[in-house]
Amino acid sequence: MKYITAKGMASLLLLSLAACAVPPAQHADLPHAVQAVAPTAWSVAAPQDSADANAWWARFGDPVMRQLIEDVLTGNLDVQAAVERVKQAQAITTQQRSALLPELDATATAADQRINAPPPLGYVRQAGVGVAASWTPDVFGGERLAVLAAQAQTAGRAAALDELRLALAANTAAAYIDLRWAQSELQILSDNEQIRNRALKLTQERLHYGLSTQLDVARAQNQLQDLQAQIPQVQSRIQHQLSLIAVYSGRTPESVGSLLLSDARDIPVPAQSVPQILPSEALLRRPDVRTAYASVEQRAAEVGASRAQRYPQFRLNLADGLLASSYLGLPTLTNNLFSAALSATSPIFNAGRITAGIDESESKLRESQLGLQQTMLQALKEVEDTRSDLVNDAVQVDRLGGALDASDHALRLSTELYKDGASSFLDVLAAQEAYLRDSEALNQAKREHALAAVALYRSLGGGWDAPAAVAAN
Repeated sequence: MKYITAKGMASLLLLSLAACAVPPAQHADLPHAVQAVAPTAWSVAAPQDSADANAWWARFGDPVMRQLIEDVLTGNLDVQAAVERVKQAQAITTQQRSALLPELDATATAADQRINAPPPLGYVRQAGVGVAASWTPDVFGGERLAVLAAQAQTAGRAAALDELRLALAANTAAAYIDLRWAQSELQILSDNEQIRNRALKLTQERLHYGLSTQLDVARAQNQLQDLQAQIPQVQSRIQHQLSLIAVYSGRTPESVGSLLLSDARDIPVPAQSVPQILPSEALLRRPDVRTAYASVEQRAAEVGASRAQRYPQFRLNLADGLLASSYLGLPTLTNNLFSAALSATSPIFNAGRITAGIDESESKLRESQLGLQQTMLQALKEVEDTRSDLVNDAVQVDRLGGALDASDHALRLSTELYKDGASSFLDVLAAQEAYLRDSEALNQAKREHALAAVALYRSLGGGWDAPAAVAAN
């Protein structure tokens, strides 16, 4: 009866002490933090699309681009390294969690000792086996807070992995768009080279019949050679983009031929509408916001762990086993060994070390909260800017398309008039320059339009479902 009463009192004491466990520092959860910053609607109006933003690269309608990005996300070495960092954080969490449970060890001992004394006063041989258990009860929650900090670090690294994947997908898409832009630029130069070659032959023929001057021939040669001088630079840009894409894919630049990107294709055309998503939803979706919030959670747990150092720490050690001893000339004797010890330590004087540690962790928490707010503000700015770019670039592409049609018509008309002698060759040269300028401007506008769409999807945090991405690791 006394044993039961004592056991009940001990349990009641532990429960009472556990109720005094130090909690993490108070902080708003992510949805409330987002609601405090996010507006109710976007300031820039854009056509809405109810389609999901997952695998956004598929919405460009370019199968080569789609397959390329999916290959990069599986083969990129930085992504593989980030996956290993997530596994490391998970292992650290397991290590921290193990501190909450008792530790059980097997023990064994053997000794052969000779003492210069007649028997039975000296041992000559002894051996023993047993088990030892130790436990540090987390009465005030310091170890549990360390586990929470480790879990927050794991969540942060998983979000950082998503952030890397999103950035890599966007960078690969941008490199692919730049590749197609450079290939289109090369085609534009080639087409205009043929146009200027024909103009040069026309001036030479007219000079042969006395209908033109040597000045017209020299001007035509100058126009042609100036254009031809631009071709090597564009070819170099194409090779640079191919090498960049190869490295993104985890391959050497020499293996770029296996990516099947050498054949020229048009710049991929993005969808004219944007995903229908609220500002708060975009912030919750963005991996950099989740990374910043994971830092807040980690710092909040570390504040609690620092405060828990003010309170006593307990340790319980238990040991049990058998020890066999043999005296000189006597039979073996066996003893049952059992020991139990409960110890406690409590800080008395530490020259302000614990208080300074608490101040440091609280300052780090405030810093991470400010970092989270800044990340959300920057995220909202990126979305607003990219929405504006996408809408305005679409208008620019449409208007430059009309300008190119007009310059093409002017080039054909000026050439015909020059053939008939109704116009000077200066009109042909001006028309050639206008046609080349408008062709390059339209090609550049298509590039910027596609890059704006990539930037928008990146700013919206699109690319995959975040919980599924974390679970897959």
